[in-house]
Amino acid sequence: MKKLFFLAGLILFSLLWPALAAENDSPPAPQSGPDKQYGSVEERRIMESLQAGGAPFAREREDLENKKKELKRLEGEVDKKIEQLNQLRVRIEKLLEQKDVEEQKRIGELAKMYEKMTADKAAAALATVDQDLAISILGRMKTKSAAKVLNNLDRDKAAKLTTAFSITDTR
Repeated sequence: MKKLFFLAGLILFSLLWPALAAENDSPPAPQSGPDKQYGSVEERRIMESLQAGGAPFAREREDLENKKKELKRLEGEVDKKIEQLNQLRVRIEKLLEQKDVEEQKRIGELAKMYEKMTADKAAAALATVDQDLAISILGRMKTKSAAKVLNNLDRDKAAKLTTAFSITDTR
């Protein structure tokens, strides 16, 4: 009976041998979970990051994309602010031009008023105003009237106004 069992085992072994050989020749199936064995710590880290879908790199990529979007948004805001500032600058320049035109008009009117005053009263008034304004008024007055006013001014004041008038553009 021992021979019979031996023969049956031998037949069974010969039938199962090709299946066992094929199983041993194929690489072992990758293990997952905490029981998995890695060749090195680096291999384990790489495999875990790949299994996580490259999460650290994906997070960095996502952060970069978010920062790019934020920069584009901020760039748009800065461009909008620059455009607003440019419009404001143009508006201010126009207002300053209007102010200059109005000032020149008023200085012309003042010059006419000073011409109608007596020379001594005009000189007394010009002696107390700002030098630049006095120069502008004298520059707009007729030469004969301006000469009479300068003649009635104190000598030092007349000299300062004359010097400043000679180097200043009054129009």
